[in-house]
Amino acid sequence: MNLDKIFNKLRRYNRGNYVQLIFCIAFAVFLITSFSAMLFSPTILTVLPPGGDSRKQVNMIFAIALIGCLMFAIYATGLFFKYKSRETGVFLALGASKRVLTKTFYKELAKIWAACTLVALVLGNIASVIIWQLFRVLVIDTSQMPYQFSITGTLVGLLFAVVLGLCIFVMAYIFMKRSNLMDILNEQRKNEPIQEVTRAYGLTGLIMTVLGILLGYVVPFMAASAFKINMPGLWNVTYLISIVGIYRLVTYLISHHERGKRPQKYYKNIIPYSMMKSQGKQTVRNMCVMALLVLASMFALFYVPMSATSYWQIDDSSVDYSLVYPATIDELNQEDIENLAAKHDVKTTDYMEVDFAELLGSGIERDWTDSGKLVEEYQEKHEYAEFISASEYQRITGKQLTVPQGSYYIFVNGPEDTWTKFDDMDQVTNPATDETFKLSFAGTLDDKELFHLATNRYVLNDADFEAFTADISEDHQVKQLMFNVEESEAEQVFAQEVFSEFIAKAPAEMARTTTYDAYQSEQAQLAGEHYDGDIVMELDTSNPDLRNYWKYYPSIKTIMKQNFLRDMAVFFLLFIYVAIICLAAVGIIAYTRSITIAINNKQLFEDLTKLGANNKYIRRTVNSQLRKIFVYPTVIGGVGMLFMMFLIFVVNDGLFSPAEMIAYRYDLLIFAAVCVYIFILYRVSFKKMLRILKI
Repeated sequence: MNLDKIFNKLRRYNRGNYVQLIFCIAFAVFLITSFSAMLFSPTILTVLPPGGDSRKQVNMIFAIALIGCLMFAIYATGLFFKYKSRETGVFLALGASKRVLTKTFYKELAKIWAACTLVALVLGNIASVIIWQLFRVLVIDTSQMPYQFSITGTLVGLLFAVVLGLCIFVMAYIFMKRSNLMDILNEQRKNEPIQEVTRAYGLTGLIMTVLGILLGYVVPFMAASAFKINMPGLWNVTYLISIVGIYRLVTYLISHHERGKRPQKYYKNIIPYSMMKSQGKQTVRNMCVMALLVLASMFALFYVPMSATSYWQIDDSSVDYSLVYPATIDELNQEDIENLAAKHDVKTTDYMEVDFAELLGSGIERDWTDSGKLVEEYQEKHEYAEFISASEYQRITGKQLTVPQGSYYIFVNGPEDTWTKFDDMDQVTNPATDETFKLSFAGTLDDKELFHLATNRYVLNDADFEAFTADISEDHQVKQLMFNVEESEAEQVFAQEVFSEFIAKAPAEMARTTTYDAYQSEQAQLAGEHYDGDIVMELDTSNPDLRNYWKYYPSIKTIMKQNFLRDMAVFFLLFIYVAIICLAAVGIIAYTRSITIAINNKQLFEDLTKLGANNKYIRRTVNSQLRKIFVYPTVIGGVGMLFMMFLIFVVNDGLFSPAEMIAYRYDLLIFAAVCVYIFILYRVSFKKMLRILKI
């Protein structure tokens, strides 16, 4: 019998250890392959434009997925080597050549890795097709969301498998390179006891956990708003304080036990306390990794409720359709809209036209210096802004507004930020007469139907409006058409045709981005300088950039909701993958750690039984250790992320809006669902431990 046959027999004998290794390697490659197959699909890339915040967020979450999969696969490999150490040591003790043994071991690992990679790559692509089609059926199905195979996704999965394979063989090389036979033989029994720490150690851990989050997230906002300082990217390392804090907190929870006022309870549990401390360093490392993975999974799962606040805000506007364009352009008018409505048997209501006058407003240009300080440059003529009178505002909205003479109200869609302040403008200039008028800030208006992302809009006193806009030509007027439609089955088709006709009639002079301003472009040309906002848009219904960057993109509720649901479906699909990866890693680490404790302490439990301990006491001892492994990381990671989400909601705008409160309730429900998942893992692990201990 040769060594290969002996290894085959050992594989059958230790089937559980091999199944665990094969499952973890294959599962890691499978998840990354299916994830990247969708992430790099042309359909997904259309939703995630290059350089955008959404692409950056998904790339970040993909990096977390890669780390999570690599982490639990390497952890499973290390555990496999630990089981393998005893039989390796026996072979060496019997005189087997380390060179031959190493060669056979590498060959065995290569077969396992190759088989897992091949199967995982095939199943990963099949799973991506199935999951995508299910998502189209269950969530959203549009002509813009066909499944498209991505060779890049498969290559990414293969590259991940290669990196994982290199890590495995490096670990195998280190494992087989050891020369001390007794170290190899005793590897499986090796413990790393932890010293007991004080309450102050645990308290500082809790403080550091909270402090790291506050320093990393809140301080940059405060520095920018209060002190006009841009914190450098290096400042993000302050988050590491939280990681150190989590380590100290977990160490305290594992090692600190006092007799206190009830010493009988302490002595009753002295054995599980001592068992946990004897393997404390291993347990603490595992629990810290689990806490971070729970936190990462919570971040992925919380993203959709957080983003859904934007969807709920779409309905805040009282207008279903809003079309904005220069008054000189022959665009869609009431007759065109009524003809389209008649064609699709759709009834329009509340039709209204609004004419805004363009004036040159003053403003402040802000930018960060290389040293991280915010510089502000006041300009008497900064950019064009759009104005209506208070009486016109009342006609449109039905709301009465008193605007003091010499003052203005500004339409807003959120809080102030570092770059824009609501009171930046203090004067306007009539472009026809070049006459200047002083103004002061009076307040804000949150009428969503009149807010326009591309241009600041204001309401003036009636007398001021007449005086300021004297002799204004049609070249400096902007028209806005607004109307509603009654619900019908044809509304979606009608909305798409309105959108298509609006784009078809838009001339080249409307092909401008949201950052374009005619005055700034003119000044740049006079100075012979390049103007960054002078970018020509491709006016085509299939151009995905129109929605985010076109200055005159029409606001159509039906289309906005459809686009939002499509985007959120994509985000939900990608982020749920990451959550699955992180939670799978948590399950694998917790389960294997539980089994390790049972195997390593099997002899101890047998000795306790011989000394008179009954099964009830053994079960309680096992349960005491297991609860710590599952409960502490879940609570620390989950509560930490809930605290982080609270800060995100409050710090961004200084308010906890009703929509954000709804999202936070969903976050709590998600956390509760994760707790149920952890509890199921705990019960499965507990029963497995009892079977190992034959209780």
